[in-house]
Parts: sequence; C-alpha cells; structure tokens
Amino acid sequence: MNEIYNVLLLEFPYFKKINEEKRQLLCKRTQQFIDGTDFIPRKGMMLTNRMQILIAACSQQLTLGFSRHYNYAYFEKIIVYPEKYLSTYTDKYHTGEMNTAGIIVLSWEDFYKGISIDNDTHNVGLHEFAHALEFMDIANKDVDEIFSACLDKFTALADHYLLHQPDKPLFRSYATTNLSEFFAVATEYYFEAPKEFAEREPELFDILRKAYQQNTASGISVAKKINTTGKSYLSDNVSSSKYSAVLFYLIIGAMSLTITYNGSIIGALGLVCFILVMDIFGTPRSIFSLYEDYVHVKLGQIRVKRLIQYFFPAKNRYNPIVPYSEVLYVNARYHQDDEGGGEFYSYVLCYLQQNTLVEVNCVTTDLNYERVLRFLYLEKKVGTRLDGKYKKYK
Repeated sequence: MNEIYNVLLLEFPYFKKINEEKRQLLCKRTQQFIDGTDFIPRKGMMLTNRMQILIAACSQQLTLGFSRHYNYAYFEKIIVYPEKYLSTYTDKYHTGEMNTAGIIVLSWEDFYKGISIDNDTHNVGLHEFAHALEFMDIANKDVDEIFSACLDKFTALADHYLLHQPDKPLFRSYATTNLSEFFAVATEYYFEAPKEFAEREPELFDILRKAYQQNTASGISVAKKINTTGKSYLSDNVSSSKYSAVLFYLIIGAMSLTITYNGSIIGALGLVCFILVMDIFGTPRSIFSLYEDYVHVKLGQIRVKRLIQYFFPAKNRYNPIVPYSEVLYVNARYHQDDEGGGEFYSYVLCYLQQNTLVEVNCVTTDLNYERVLRFLYLEKKVGTRLDGKYKKYK
C-alpha cells in the first residue's frame, strides 16, 4: 500500500484533488484491481509495478464513488503496448480500445500523457474505462445500479444534444461519432474540464455527477425551477374495483358514525380505524402523473405515510413534486388480465433522491405506450425502456 500511495502522490494528479479518506480508498481499490487483472505487455515492453498501479488507479478514478461493482469484473485482461499499435479490428493505429471479449488495450505512451496532463480533456485511460463501464451496463454485467440508471438519462440528453448541436459545441468533434463515443469524451471533460463543462452544459454535467457519484466541480450548482400546476399528460386510472372499495369504506364509515353516538372513545377509535383503512387500502401506494406543459412529475402516496414522515422525518422524505431533470428513466410493461380484466400498461418511474434510487408505479388502460415514451424521450429528455430494454426515439 505504501508503494501505491507514493506512486499516486507523485504521478497521479487526481490523487492530490481528493481528501485523505478517499486516497486510502483509492489505494485499496487499486491493489484489488491489480490482484484481479492480468496485465499483458506487448512489443517487448517491460511492464513495471508503477505502470500497473497507474493504470489500475485510472480505472478506479471513475468508480471511486461507487459502493460496489467498481472493479470491472468482466474485464480480466489489460494489454499494454509501448506506443500506438495497429488494431487487428480496424486495421488502423490506435491509442487504446475496449474489446467486448473483456480486454482493454492501451498505448503506454498515450496513457501516461493522458494522466500527466489533467486539464487538456484528452485521457485515453478514462476514455477506454468509460467504454468498459458502458458496455457492462449494455451487456447486463455487474455494474453500479445508480450508474446504470443515470446512463439511461445521459443517453436521452446526449441524443438531444447531438440533434440540436450548438454553433460552438463544448466537446471535440470526435464526440459526435456516436452516442458511445459521446459518453466517453464527455467523461474526459467531466474530470479534466469540470468548471467549463458545468457552466456550458449543466444538464449533461449534472447527470454525470450523479452517475459517477462524485462532484468534480464543487461549488457550482444549477437552479431548477419547479412548477406545481400544469396540463395532465398521464395519470392513474380509476378502475371499477376501486368504486367497489369506495362503497365498502362508506359502509364502514356509517358504522363508525353509529358507534360514535354510543361511546365517545369507542367512536373516536372507530373513526380513526376507518380513516386508516380507507387511506391505506383505498389509495394506491405510489402513483405518478406526467405533465405536458411544465417541468415536473407529480407523485401520489398514501396520506398515512406522508403524515408519519412529517412528524418523524426520515432520511428520504416524501417529495410530492419531482422535476423531469431528476427522472432517470420510465419503464413500460404490457399486461393482459387472464381473468377478463382487459389489457393495460404499467409504468415504473425511476428517479434519484439523496443518492438513492426511488421507483414509483402507475397503471393505466391507455395502451398507447409509444405516445407516453416518445413524449418523455423527445420532450422531457427522460430515458425510456420497454419491458426493461432501452428504447430510443427520433
């Protein structure tokens, strides 16, 4: 551990930007990555402990904010060339590449230049390890859950950025190659030009901050306007079974009122029980409504839970209004009731609250899921899934 600490302190600029607790964590994870990875030198290169430490630390720079799935378990081999090499896949000279077979290839000369100059937005190590994280998410390998959810949102934002490119784009032209390269290049900018990134593209910066769970431009915040009224776009539908429930609760209520005349204590308890039963079983536990004209989603939750949280505040308090900017993705699933209940769609809305993923449900008989998902992806820049698979719209 002392060797790792000394190498990083002398040659890894990121190490100097983090506090001592994170430095110790980075050293520990760097050692774990080295122990679980096969480093393979090419072209007669001598691969030293120092080189392995710097490559491993670069991988852990991206995932230092993760609580688990930070070791790129799928990528077991790293091939290192002394300089640019001829790729067998493209027949061109590369500085680095991510191989879907679980291999990362690096040019040591270009890698070391990338980590040494930490403000030029060119870092081949960060670039290729970002590709590795994205691939693990797409291929359903072990990856941090928050990172995975945020990647859905980032893709929607990036697609919007590429379709409506500004006259003076922030990122270098290679980022426009495709969405995967856009993500890798944006990651380089996130770590090497954070203040400019945060000021010029705050939405993209904010979602990478959430994805990597570390803030590279502390002190810069983006104000979000939250409106509380608007034209409803999709709401929970009331089914006939709910009307039956209402009738049942009215009967219970009438009985409670009758008891009230016979004894104040018993009557009061009866009324309390009636309110609790009606609220808990008569109201969906979590629903959401989308709004067309405003920048928020309205959440619904049983009143009893809201009341408890009001008097006994928990870490993650109930929030009835969530901005679309906080919504990471919405997943639509088709259902058919075999007992004659008809067809319907269920939606799961996922957002991030205090570094915790929160899911909210909605059931509707509106079968036009395309209408809902297209609206979210194109108008509100929210990630969209259909039966768990990412779905894009043009």
